[in-house]
Parts: sequence; C-alpha cells; structure tokens
Amino acid sequence: SYTDAVKELEKVAEKYGQPRKTDILYESELEEADDEDEIPDYSVMVFFTKEGYFKKITLQSLRGNDEQKLKEGDEIVQTFDTTNNKELLFFTNKQQVYKTTVAAFDETKASNMGDYVAGKLGMEDGEAPIYMALTDREYEGNMFFFFENGKVAKVPLSAYETKTNRRKLTGAYSDKSPLRTVMA
Repeated sequence: SYTDAVKELEKVAEKYGQPRKTDILYESELEEADDEDEIPDYSVMVFFTKEGYFKKITLQSLRGNDEQKLKEGDEIVQTFDTTNNKELLFFTNKQQVYKTTVAAFDETKASNMGDYVAGKLGMEDGEAPIYMALTDREYEGNMFFFFENGKVAKVPLSAYETKTNRRKLTGAYSDKSPLRTVMA
C-alpha cells in the first residue's frame, strides 16, 4: 500500500541519506546568456597565400606599408576587405573543411609572414588548406568545385553550417576526381 511504500522510503533515506551536493535552480532564477559571444567588430584586410599562410591586418596598420612579407616562392592568392566577426572556411586537399573566425587569428603587420593555417587549426599530417571562403553567420551563397574530369559541383554554403561549434567537417567535396579549382 501507499503508506508502506512511504515508510520504506523513509527508512532508506534515514539509513543512506546524505545532504544534497548540488543546488536546484529554477528557470526564473537563471540569467539569460547571449547566444553569440561578443566578438569585437572592426574593419580588417585578410590575406591567404598559396603556401597556406593567413594574415589579418587592420586598415590603419596597412596605411603606408602595403608590401607583404612572404615565404620565398609564396604568393597571395586571396584578399578580402572584411570585418573581424566574419567566419572563415578553409577547404583542404583531403576533402575537409575547417571552420573558424577571423577573430581567432591575431592581428599582424605586413612585415610578418602570418599564421600557418594547418598548424593553427590542427590539420592532419599531409593536409593543407587550398581555398579560403569568407562568410557571415547566414551561410548564403554557393561553393563551386571544378574537377579534372570536367565536372563541376555546386554546393550551397548552408551545407557547411553547423548547430554546434564543430571545427572540422569531413566530406566537404567529392574525391572521385582530383580538384582543379574552387570558387565561392
């Protein structure tokens, strides 16, 4: 019966009971947290090189000193005038994409070589970034992958959007034919 069950539970609580180790919080007591971290938003120029280096330079730092220091034989393949709060997608030679933000990189000067993207993002051995796409948090637009067999794949940027903060996505594009070029 009900009273027997209550008595049995009281005996168990008396014999094994311990004070509560955690607090109970009610929804009315919780503070609302912002969905997005506050990333300072200011104008920057970003540069990506053929050898996989990335530079983020403020516009003020670029004034009067626009000669970029690069590793011997390296060249700048992509440049964007953007803001610090944008997201970056680095597509690699292993059909993967690494997600990060412009803010994740330190500001540098034109006289520095910049950050080596494969090392900064923890890419696998032999993996190298081959293309950088810049996006806002809306993931609008498309990626185009051109392959040696003459085929082209159009993939919406929204395919790379995630609900969690995963940094590495596999299967970013097909591996059936070698990739010739990528465009956003």
